[in-house]
Amino acid sequence: MSKSGQAVMEYVLLLAMVVSIFAAMLKLLSKSNALANLQKPLSINYARCYRYGHPSALSPEEGGPKLIPQVPDDQNFRIFINPSNRQ
Repeated sequence: MSKSGQAVMEYVLLLAMVVSIFAAMLKLLSKSNALANLQKPLSINYARCYRYGHPSALSPEEGGPKLIPQVPDDQNFRIFINPSNRQ
């Protein structure tokens, strides 16, 4: 009996197992809302850092302004550094 296709069949079965495990994990993550929790630092915190300069900053539409350096308030700060004025 020839065993020429045994390795290919084993690789196909292994690939089918890997794909089914990946699909089951993806379904489990989508049901538990874990993907949204994993995306939160990028979609909210990083966006606020990039836009306002602080991860906890709130825009006026979100109930702020809070912790935004361009808005004068007790919680805000601003650092002015001008290296061209050295003498």
